[in-house]
Amino acid sequence: MAKQPKDLNMFKTYYDNVCCQNMSDSRYHGLRLIPSKTASLELLRNGCAIEDCKEILVNGYSPRKRGKGTIERWMDKGSKTFNVVIVKSFNFMYDEYVYLITHFGRFTKRK
Repeated sequence: MAKQPKDLNMFKTYYDNVCCQNMSDSRYHGLRLIPSKTASLELLRNGCAIEDCKEILVNGYSPRKRGKGTIERWMDKGSKTFNVVIVKSFNFMYDEYVYLITHFGRFTKRK
């Protein structure tokens, strides 16, 4: 059998902190913001947190029309453009409606 590490906290990653720490604090239009597994990885890859998603949703602009219940917002910061896609969903753990972050991206606009 494998030996158990003495300090189990050393294996906690930022991924765990994003999902547990900021979920209850971040709300958009009164609904909790919760990232999907893919969106959590995209947030980590870009060095962002759920609070950054909230800022983009509040201060960003809508680049195109999306389907009913889906919201997409973009925000320009320097030469980069960040985008967030959320969809309204029901979370059984919290027993309430939430906004599920389905995508977070960053790209450079071309002229």
